[in-house]
Amino acid sequence: MHALGRHPSARLMDKRVVPASETVARKLARRTGSPVVRIQRVRLADNVPLSFDETYLPRAIGEKIMGDDLETEPIFSLLEQKYNKPLVEAEYRLEAIAADARVASALGIRKESPIFLIERTSYCGGHTPIDYEKLYYHGDQIQFVTRLSRRAPGRGKT
Repeated sequence: MHALGRHPSARLMDKRVVPASETVARKLARRTGSPVVRIQRVRLADNVPLSFDETYLPRAIGEKIMGDDLETEPIFSLLEQKYNKPLVEAEYRLEAIAADARVASALGIRKESPIFLIERTSYCGGHTPIDYEKLYYHGDQIQFVTRLSRRAPGRGKT
């Protein structure tokens, strides 16, 4: 956001220990129903809502992070810099969906408005899942750009 000349911030909606759903448990390599920390925030740029983020963390690290200022501190920075949990890889899943009432309310949009859902599982050393997020992006406030490389023919498998 800073590189785009915008001021990033967040509004904390909720933080609590919850039982892991089947999906959250699978993503964090836990048992269904085991306690995990859920943090819900609205991410803003120049006070305009960009995304509604649901972050799930294993309870031990999540309870530490719940004590930090989650309106100014990025969770990834806390994991890496304060809690020495370097993130080494992530798996992303992107999908266009219609906003349900909860997400629409958080983003200040109409229910059923088009939004972008990104599910991300981040891993620290040893392929250990440390963070699972559902990021609901305001459809007209964000764009994603990616670059793909292709190996030249004859240089290994393609």
